[in-house]
Amino acid sequence: MKCYHICKIRILLFLILFSVVNITAQNQLPIENGNFEILSENSFLNWNNTANNGGNAIYSIETNNLISGSNKALKSEVEILGSNDYDVGTKSSYGFEVESGEEYTVSFYAKINNPTSSREIKVVFQSETPGSFQGTNITLTTEWERYVHTFIVPVSGFQNKLKFWYLNENTTYYLDEVSVVKGSYISLNTNITYQTVDGFGAGIKRKTEDLYALSDPMREAIESYCFKSLEANMIRFFIYHTLEPSNDNLDPSILDESSLDWTRYESSGNGARFVAEALNNAFSLSNNGFSHVIGNCNSAPGWLKTNGQHYNGGTLIPGGESEYSEFLVAFLNGMKSRYDIDVNVISPTNEPDFEVSYESMNTTPNELSSILSNLKERLQSEELTTVKIMSPECFRVSPSDQNPDRSTTYYVDNMFANSSTVSAIDIIATHTYQSPISPSEWSGLLNKSQEKPIWVTEAGNLHSPDWDMTDASYHISRILNGFNFGGLTAYMYHLFYEQHKYLNEVTDSENFGSSALVLWDSNNNIILPKRYYTFKHFANLIKPGYRRINHEVFDVNNILIGSFSSPTNNQVVTHLFNESSSGQSISLEVPIGTTSIAHYITSDSVNENFSLTNDIAFKEGDRLIELTIEGLSMHSVVYNVDQTLSSESLIDLINTDNKPKLFPNPTNGDIKLKFNQKANYTINIYNINGINVFHQEKSNIDSYKTNLSSFSSGVYFVKIKSNNPLIKANIIKVIKN
Repeated sequence: MKCYHICKIRILLFLILFSVVNITAQNQLPIENGNFEILSENSFLNWNNTANNGGNAIYSIETNNLISGSNKALKSEVEILGSNDYDVGTKSSYGFEVESGEEYTVSFYAKINNPTSSREIKVVFQSETPGSFQGTNITLTTEWERYVHTFIVPVSGFQNKLKFWYLNENTTYYLDEVSVVKGSYISLNTNITYQTVDGFGAGIKRKTEDLYALSDPMREAIESYCFKSLEANMIRFFIYHTLEPSNDNLDPSILDESSLDWTRYESSGNGARFVAEALNNAFSLSNNGFSHVIGNCNSAPGWLKTNGQHYNGGTLIPGGESEYSEFLVAFLNGMKSRYDIDVNVISPTNEPDFEVSYESMNTTPNELSSILSNLKERLQSEELTTVKIMSPECFRVSPSDQNPDRSTTYYVDNMFANSSTVSAIDIIATHTYQSPISPSEWSGLLNKSQEKPIWVTEAGNLHSPDWDMTDASYHISRILNGFNFGGLTAYMYHLFYEQHKYLNEVTDSENFGSSALVLWDSNNNIILPKRYYTFKHFANLIKPGYRRINHEVFDVNNILIGSFSSPTNNQVVTHLFNESSSGQSISLEVPIGTTSIAHYITSDSVNENFSLTNDIAFKEGDRLIELTIEGLSMHSVVYNVDQTLSSESLIDLINTDNKPKLFPNPTNGDIKLKFNQKANYTINIYNINGINVFHQEKSNIDSYKTNLSSFSSGVYFVKIKSNNPLIKANIIKVIKN
């Protein structure tokens, strides 16, 4: 009895002290238990539910049909509303500091169960300071959705509260993942996904002979930068018009292979350009392999063209489609038989909308449609159905007032009026030499694409004299805006490598500068411009199969953003680029289940070149991180996410047949595990927030005993894994009294 009174006094003193601290302290965001996971008896810690003035509601804990990564949500069955709008509701008991004039963004997930009519919830932002009340009504649906609202706080206060008023009776409301963030804020939603990434890469067109003129050590160093360090998975090269210098015969269905000239692909002989050797070296250096090897034809052989030459434009002669298909198929078969190179993407034109003096062929959309349909039929008849057709590779993304009929959007729109062309094209390809490209211009191309993959196959700030972040921004903006607004699934630079020419090294009529990823100068110095390092943010971190995910921004200016998730959702990557010269601090949402965060930076600093830093303060369970994005700097934040304790994974593992036995459950302290067979086991225990609170590895055991007396009361998950591949991993839920 004496102990009971002493304990009661201690609890009372603690509550008094806690109350004083909460009144006087400057409570920092985020709000406590905003993810609705920590319980206090039969309700959520730091949340109070009310039903006053005749109102009536049943509040409970929902564990089924949750958002991905969540284990619990609040379920509020509202039967009767009270006499006022605010009688039935839920509010956070955690008081936090706010500052007058600052913006605060509330984010939460919610849904209802009543599909017959609209239902509303009111979000209320209020402190004990008079005049601080703000509220807004939000209409909910029957599916989990994220809702966001931003408030500007009129007065400062230390005890701000967040409340939710339920505005409809005979309705069940569900609430989860509530957060409050000050100022600039970026939210991520891994549940909303868009296009799947095909990859990143560049071309080697016209530059192989220059590279192979260098000393072997220098060439090898350049190739290592391009194909090993830069983890690209796409490469594009020439289909040379010289392959068939004259018509092999008058029958386009029978090829005389002896008439083909492969000199340009060879590594010796007059006119050799080392193409096959360059490709095979790229393949051998790659850590992950090249999933897309693209042959691109600037021009058909001169004898197949209206102007009789491979340069200065012209187009295919009438009825020449079958001969042209024979030429392209000869290229595909020869690359395989001679060099063991599988070309799996082919493009029959290069910038058909842009007339130049070098290799070129200016076909109209109608002419190109005919070429594409014929090529598709020929690939099928030659059993080359795995080779994808890519087109049209126009100079521009969208039409301009001066050139309304010259752009990828224009060509696709006109060509896709023909259903056979729609069937023939597997990939829509564009170049991005127009400047600038607005989000609406990207969207215009996406709207015409009929859900075909869209690739940028050539892009560059041609002949750029610069290597800095301003130069790199040319590509960063095209990549992020293209993926966000244009539905891009791949992006390729103009060139992997080339020589950089300084102004004093050329005559007045010659171009100087460079646009490739890896450079060398006349003194044989290798140069890695900032565009190389910023491209690593994409090529090294975003792999084929990743999907673009939804993000939303609040009070964020001049920062381009892109977010992607891996196929298994165990990694989320967010790219951020500050286009302005001024730095900006932001709050960035952390995906549920994140166990660690990596941060890469590239800036004009000589020390920040795709540099992995350790400057983000993060511990498991945090839902927000703070980040400063300096002017003209590129950042990639990589979240490593443990899916083990997601609701879906829990169901899968808990229901596994023949799982180990755990007893007693609930427990006051001791637990014993009994396994089905003797083996080596790793035992981890996670709390309700997914934080690992216990780890043990045991060899050759069939049972294990431990004590949880030091653990707080609540729900825990015991995860059991074995090094025996025949023994499935299991998770057992245990309740500690």
